[in-house]
Amino acid sequence: MQKRYLTFLCGFAVLALASSSLAQEPVTLKQLQGYLDKMALKYVVHPKNDNALVVTTAENEAAERLDLYIEIRKDQTVVLTAYAKSKGRYFNLARVAEKEKLLQRLLEENYASFTTFYLDKQGDIGVRFTFTTEDGLGYESFSSGVNEVLRIADQFTPKLDEYMQKPAPATAPDGKLEKPVKPDKEKKDNGDKHNEKIINAAPAAYEFRVCVG
Repeated sequence: MQKRYLTFLCGFAVLALASSSLAQEPVTLKQLQGYLDKMALKYVVHPKNDNALVVTTAENEAAERLDLYIEIRKDQTVVLTAYAKSKGRYFNLARVAEKEKLLQRLLEENYASFTTFYLDKQGDIGVRFTFTTEDGLGYESFSSGVNEVLRIADQFTPKLDEYMQKPAPATAPDGKLEKPVKPDKEKKDNGDKHNEKIINAAPAAYEFRVCVG
């Protein structure tokens, strides 16, 4: 009886170790590429990060374009980051008329949202979601996360656009409109010079930024 019990325990331990080993198989770029192929989404490998993919979608309800970055990180996470473009620009904090109001709105959205709104180092406003991958990452979870991140980034575009509108020119005492003060020469694409633009590395529709933060 005791021998059978020990045999059972040994067998159970072997199965547990095998199961644990399988569960901890790292997520690979090839695996995520397969998921994106199944979702019929076009992508390229980030030219400066072998563990990141870039997806660009132009057929959206509100956004002119959505750029989605999918990054496998060493801390057993997969990070989805989406940036919306409207009128040829990303939404950048430097263009916001009332920053405090916008930041308060984003905090409120973060409290109730599936995703997180955040500012990157260039001041661009993005939407982010993070998968933990200790137990792997299945297709259903991945596709649901990608679709939801893109949906939220797209649907929030008109709301962000409201905050980007500049206030009307002030009226001078004589009733004439004051000439607006010219801001410093605006950087194309709100700091896109920080985005890693790679010529001939991918179709022109793709723009690359360093995956950080």
